[in-house]
This record gives sequence, structure tokens and C-alpha cells, in this order.
Amino acid sequence: MPSPRSAGLLTRVIRSITFAVPMHASTNRDASPSLTLSNVSFGYPGIAIFDDVSITIPAEGLTQVVGPNGGGKTTLARLLIGLMRPQRGTINVMGRSPLAARRLVGYVPQHALYDPRFPAVVQDVVLTGRLKRPIGPYSRRDREATLATLADLGLESLANAAFSTLSGGQRQRVLLARALVSSPDLLILDEPTANIDRESAARLETLIRAQRDRLGILLITHDFDFLADSVDRVLCVNRNVHIHERSDLSEDDLARLFTGHFHSLAGHVHG
Repeated sequence: MPSPRSAGLLTRVIRSITFAVPMHASTNRDASPSLTLSNVSFGYPGIAIFDDVSITIPAEGLTQVVGPNGGGKTTLARLLIGLMRPQRGTINVMGRSPLAARRLVGYVPQHALYDPRFPAVVQDVVLTGRLKRPIGPYSRRDREATLATLADLGLESLANAAFSTLSGGQRQRVLLARALVSSPDLLILDEPTANIDRESAARLETLIRAQRDRLGILLITHDFDFLADSVDRVLCVNRNVHIHERSDLSEDDLARLFTGHFHSLAGHVHG
């Protein structure tokens, strides 16, 4: 068992992997299953990202998030999990503020930042998804849930492997396990197929599809084909945010959305 000092160091390292503080699911499942932005504005110095955006996004089924680079997709994800705060307006995540809702949300970031000098093993990385406070200790139930999640995702043979030695596809599966080990109500995935090969992407697609019926999924992607047959709605993000039911979009409409031609769809105003 790691010492309190090493456990604290591990927590800091894993935070750098996930961008987010550790999350643990609440047993309260009565929250409203929606994500609401009300008059939200946000930007960086000299760059406006969102200006007075108001929209309600169902937090159930699979919502595919598309848009050009720099349009605000990752920023939206970070606002929803409370890593950033809007400069104006309010955000409500399943009946709570983003910070209060963190226990209901699992997040898999686009880039896994980590310190390769620190020998964090896969089981330790996934365990941090069970943390209820800045440092441990972990309970027996936490360890059992971790091993069960690793088994569900076909990672049990890698439980004691160093995270830094894994392939890109394996790391994504480990971060998915970390996001799922707390049994969240909503899973946010930011470009999960970036920098992994086709075989790894296909395996990841199967794993994510298996979660679709038990939790909401918000999928940020540039991959037109990834989980295409499971999408319920499409969220278009480019300075503004628009939502379309998948059944209302033709294949040509989808192709235009993935290539950034939003203006050709009725009701779109981006700028």
C-alpha cells in the first residue's frame, strides 16, 4: 500500500493525466438529465469563444459534438465539468452546478499528460477515479470496483503495467476505465480516437457502445464513422451551439457538419 506521501504524489500525477479532480458517483439518480447553458459567454484574451449562448442538451443517449478546430468543443467540455467558469451566464449539469455535478460525470480528455518518471501502474490510475477527497485511503469496495472495471474493458492483464509503457490505444482504454469506475451518469469523451490506430479505435468503439444504454454520452469527435450508428443527436459548436436530432439529418447534412459547412443548414448562425 502506498504511503500518504506517495499517494499524494500519485494523485497529482493522475490529475495531470485527466485534467480533472477525482470524481466519485453519487447514489442520487434523481437529477434532471440535461445540460443547460443560459446566456453563457466565455473567451480567452483577445479571442471570444462563446457569446450569449443558451441551449439545453439532453444528458442521455449519445450526443455527437462536431465543429472546426478552435470552435469551442473542448472549451465546452471543460465548462461542463467545472474546469473553467463562464465569464457571464450560468451552466446547469443535471440539476447542479458543474462543480457540484462532478461526482456524476466521467471525463476522458483528448490528450493524456503524464510524468513518465513516475511509476504509476494501470490499477493505480483507475483507482483515482474512486477518490472522494484529495488523497486516499481506498476502501475494499474501491479496489473491487477497479478490478471489475478493468475486467469489463479487457484490461485485467495490464493491471500492474506501468501507464507510461502503454500504447496510445491502451492508455485511452485505461482513462475510459478511470472515468467509468465511479459509475457516472454522464460520460464526456474528447476526441477519444486521436492518435490511436484503427484496431484500437474499433475496440474502443465497442467498449463505448456497450455503455450507451446505461449512461449519457457526450462525444467530441472529428471521426465521421466513429459510433455513427449509435448517435441520437448532433451538437454543432463553432462560437455558437446548435443541436439537431440525428433523424432530422441526411447523410449530406452530416458530411457538411463534419467539414464545417454549418451555414448550409437551416437555423444556423455562427460567427
